[in-house]
Order: sequence, then structure tokens, then C-alpha cells
Amino acid sequence: MNSNSVLRAALAALATTTAVAAQWGPVTTPTTPSARQGAMMAFDVLQDRMLMFGGNAGNELWSFANGTWTQLQPTVSPSPRQRSAMAANSITGEILLYGGIDASGSPSPFAADDTWAWNGTAWQQQAPTSTPLGRARHMMAYDLGRQVTVLYGGRFNLYQPTSALAETWEYYGGDWHVVTTINSPPGLTDAAMAYLPAIGKTVMFGGADNSGNAHDETWTYDGLDWQLVAITGPKPSARVGARMEAILSRNVVMLTGGRDPVTQVIQNDSWEFDGTTWRQLDPLYGGMYPPRSDFAMAHDFVHDRITAFGGVTANNSLRDDTQQFGAQFQAFGMGCAGTAGTPQLVLGALPVLGTQLRVDIVNLPPGSTLAAMAVGLSRTQWPLGSLPMLLTSLGMPGCRAYTSADALVTLPVVNGTASWTYDLPQIPSQLGDAYYLQGIGVDPTVNSAGLTVSNAATIVLGY
Repeated sequence: MNSNSVLRAALAALATTTAVAAQWGPVTTPTTPSARQGAMMAFDVLQDRMLMFGGNAGNELWSFANGTWTQLQPTVSPSPRQRSAMAANSITGEILLYGGIDASGSPSPFAADDTWAWNGTAWQQQAPTSTPLGRARHMMAYDLGRQVTVLYGGRFNLYQPTSALAETWEYYGGDWHVVTTINSPPGLTDAAMAYLPAIGKTVMFGGADNSGNAHDETWTYDGLDWQLVAITGPKPSARVGARMEAILSRNVVMLTGGRDPVTQVIQNDSWEFDGTTWRQLDPLYGGMYPPRSDFAMAHDFVHDRITAFGGVTANNSLRDDTQQFGAQFQAFGMGCAGTAGTPQLVLGALPVLGTQLRVDIVNLPPGSTLAAMAVGLSRTQWPLGSLPMLLTSLGMPGCRAYTSADALVTLPVVNGTASWTYDLPQIPSQLGDAYYLQGIGVDPTVNSAGLTVSNAATIVLGY
């Protein structure tokens, strides 16, 4: 049986027996920024990387590209701050930053009233003739259709929690412009906002009002007026500190995380909104682990990936982990040494629906001609008992099985490497489906079975 027919059989079995897994997954990075909340993130299209600024750690600027965080050292920077907002102009590449809570030690109760632009290599403070007069906990998004940055809400006086503002501002031509609308959301802080090109409108969800209560309303803004969307069917619960980004390939915005400001319960779910209807993703496993709010998040629209960093959890601990939403490859476990080293699974191409997945088994004996990939539906049970399981009784001391091995795909070995590929169908219902892989190498002199195994990996099908 070839690898395509094997995985098709596994897909069919999973669809009828198992709940789908999360689209969020951790990214292991060689370096990482310190733990923080209230940081801002945007995609720097000019340099093809994510940029993260500030948070409770100050005014550090970090870039994230190719799985690596790098701290940048611009000669001029905004002052240390958190709970500001950034929005990326996807046409010019400029990233706009406005306001925030000044963390430099100033006793002023007022939010910062400065505007900065990142041009791909440096920060430049702007000199608008009019401004929103300082904001923190406000929301910003770049309206691609009209080519303006939209700002809503926030607080001017940080010591007055009932001072949420119901103002709409737009930034274009180097200046801020207040917009008067017939309809408007209430004064809000800490809502989630993003521009949805499919409907040509900015979408805003949640936030806290002047009474400190969280909202579960969905609003859209087209440049002329705000509209409260009448939602029929399920929708996200009320929350603050959630994040929302557009997924351009699917014509939706994705909302995730946040908390209820009254009960302090952290929301561990993700939702998609298409302009009319909300749809919950993977109800059992839809959020990041551990659940969090006030994290940094942005969408890389070139590679169609959403990246998040940090945030605060239910016990008020700060996170320093990187998470990504979409197709996942997560290695785990340990292989056992053979005559050419310890076999390892190496990602060749992510399991993105509609593309070809590839996973390599490396460190196989150079003279070997045959290997295998075990594809399983479970990493906890297989026909011989619980996983992981030592394979000493099968003549493989020091080796462990990590996958249920529901299918075994034989592979040719070339120069110590075997490659497993599979053409993933473009079937949206398979988003989030998970499988567990482990490589098997033929190594005649290493033990009585003449076999070694690699580490294992979880793959999650995604966009």
C-alpha cells in the first residue's frame, strides 16, 4: 500500500473516531524575549518578519523570522510602554504605533500622546498637527481598502477606570483626524479589532465599558459609520484582552484568548467571523496552552501564519513562549542510537491543506536502502499497551514506541535520509486533524532486531 492510500485510510478513521486537535501550537526557538504582557506586534513586510515592541519589559524591539527571535537595537526608540497599539500598512510596509502606558517611571496619570512609524529599519517620531490627546488600552487596525489607520476607544486618564472613550480617529497624510459617526459602540477599552478585506470593513469585538463590564457585541466600521452586527447562532463570550487578526486565505478574522474582567476567567477558545456569522474552532482544544490574555499577536500575510507571544495566565504569571496558528509540526520523545547516530525526524514542509507534506528521517546508516514511517492516530495507546513503551522485549533495548502505528509506510533511503511525502487534499473539515509519526530505520548490527527508531512528532493539518 502506498503512502497516499495509507494516510487516506487514516484520515477516514480519524474523521469518525476522534475529536480534532488544536490549530495553536508552540514554536521552539533558540532564543526568546523575556516574559511579558501588553506588548504590541505587527508584520514587517519590508523585512519579511514579525516585529514586537514593548510590553511590561520596556521598549525592547524584537524581530521573529524563520523560527528565531532577534533583539534589534535601533538608535532611536519610543519610550518604554505597554498597552499601546500598532497597525501595519500592508501597501507601504510602514508600521504605526500610538499611545500606551508610559513605563519609564513618570508619575503622570495620562496615557502617552506620541505617534511613531517604523520604516523597516528605524523608528521615526511623527509630528501630527492634531492627535487623540493620548490613549492606552485602545484599538487600532489598518483599513486596506481606504488606506487609513483606524483607532477606537481607550482611556486618556489611567487612574480613572470609568473613562473609556467612544471616539473614532483615523490616521492618514501624516495627521490624525477625528471621525463623527451617526452610530457608535460605547466607550470601550481592551477590545479586539482587525480589518476584514472580504467585507471591506474593520471588525471589533468585546472590550470593557465604563462600568468595567465586558461586552460580547460585534461591530463593523466602513469609514462612514459603525454598525452593530445582529448575530444569529453561537458567538464568543464577553471578554477583554483578546486578540483578532484576519486570515486572508479564508476571508475571515480569527479571535482568540482574553478574559472576563469580572470573574477573571481566561477564555481558552478561538473563533472565526466572516462578516455575518461566528464559528468556533475546535471547541475542545481551540486555544493556546496555557490559556492567556493580553498577549502580542499579528498575521504574516505573506506566509499566511499567525504568531503570538507571551501574555498573562489565570494565576497572573507571565509567559515567554511563542505560539503559531495553523499547520503544526511538533517533535517529541527520543530516538535510539544506531551505527550512524540517532535517527531524527526533520520537517521538510508543513502539513498545509492543498500542499505536499514532507518529513525526513535523517541519521540512518549510509548503506541502508530501506526505512519506514509509522503513522498513528494516538500517542497514548497502541495494540501492545500504553505509550510510550520500551521495546526491549522486541530486541530493541533503549528504544521506545511513541505512536500507535496504525499505518506503516516503507521508504527508500538515499545517503542516510528517507523522505515521507503526502499530497494533502484541500478539505476544510480536516483543519486541526492530528497524526503522530515515528521513523524506523534498518540497522542490522545495532541490536538483535536490526532496527532503530527516531524521535516522534505530532503533525496538525492546517492552512
